[in-house]
Amino acid sequence: MNSSLAMITRDSGVVGEGLLEPTVDGPAQVKRPATPSNDLAAVYDRLASGMYRFVMVRVGRDEHLAKDIMQQLWAAAARNGRSVPEAEMEFWLRGVARNLINTHWRRVSNRPLHLPVPDQGLAGELADRLCNERLGPNDLSRREVQDQLALAITQLTSDDQDLIHAHYVEGQTQVQIAERDGLSVRAVEGRLYRARAALREQLRHLT
Repeated sequence: MNSSLAMITRDSGVVGEGLLEPTVDGPAQVKRPATPSNDLAAVYDRLASGMYRFVMVRVGRDEHLAKDIMQQLWAAAARNGRSVPEAEMEFWLRGVARNLINTHWRRVSNRPLHLPVPDQGLAGELADRLCNERLGPNDLSRREVQDQLALAITQLTSDDQDLIHAHYVEGQTQVQIAERDGLSVRAVEGRLYRARAALREQLRHLT
């Protein structure tokens, strides 16, 4: 895996090690209760890595708390998820996860100061710059820049997150991703282009 922040050219977004990457004890290690529906479990498991990143960024990378939130999220999905259309499941899960996180901080009355918060001015500036230029090492070393990128990336769909992670963090080539996913290289190129465009759009509307 690349040890430094990856830089992506003018038609792309930018990610760096640690922004997207679940830890070794990520979603694969989060035990969920007995499955009420095989279909629901399959959908949840497909979305789990993206949801884990979403939660981790918003709990300050506290692995214990992230696992607890993921357990509660699965319990909510098991209770109510079967009534949610599959196409809307990820959006619904993010809303539930936000509520669980906010409820936790209200309960403990001690929201850490280091948690990333949206900065619409900076995020919008990053989106505009990523249309025309690279972000250099000086930009990517700034904590506030990393925070905005992490918030935006983890609001992408799980598929887009996984694709960006595979290509820009793990360093897999488009050919390798195509072979892995059973797609043409042209299809992977198109997916990457759309994922980067989605990242810029998330930065422009970060909340």
